[in-house]
Amino acid sequence: MPQVFKPLMYVLMALTLSACATQNAGEPPKPERVSLTSLPASASAAAQGESTLTRAILGAVNTYRGEKGVAPLAPDATLQRAAAIHSADMSLRNFIGSFNPDGQGTRERVLAVDPNHVGEVFETISLLRDMADQAPETVAAAVVKGWTTDPVRRKVLKDTALTRSGVGVANKGRDIYVTEVFATE
Repeated sequence: MPQVFKPLMYVLMALTLSACATQNAGEPPKPERVSLTSLPASASAAAQGESTLTRAILGAVNTYRGEKGVAPLAPDATLQRAAAIHSADMSLRNFIGSFNPDGQGTRERVLAVDPNHVGEVFETISLLRDMADQAPETVAAAVVKGWTTDPVRRKVLKDTALTRSGVGVANKGRDIYVTEVFATE
């Protein structure tokens, strides 16, 4: 290959890698209008309710909060439903991020479940590879360990203004998608 083409090839490779890196970085697409009243139908149908695993994750988060002198989070059915739908959506449409391919973020999902919801909402997500056969306590410990090693997620977990939470999980093969939605009063 002639020397003049090598720098051009490197630039094109860098642009391609950059596009791949940002494609699933959790940034929302720029739709003209994001739905506040409906959620992806297939994810809504597949969403799991509260389970031993979701209770274990909330328990592990509350244990972490207690160790940091922060009050425990109360379980909230609206937040749990929004979290469960998002986890199901990520597993069904093969993405990981706080915004789904339709541009809906945490707030839009919560409002679609409960149009009267007030207060701020925050979300943490996780994808655990090859853990579907692990005990709920083991999975919960791995989720919280991952979240507490990230400064942004750790800050959310320790936020004293957040008082309610809902956890949703979805399995895809041996992988587990986890979403926790937090809210203020």
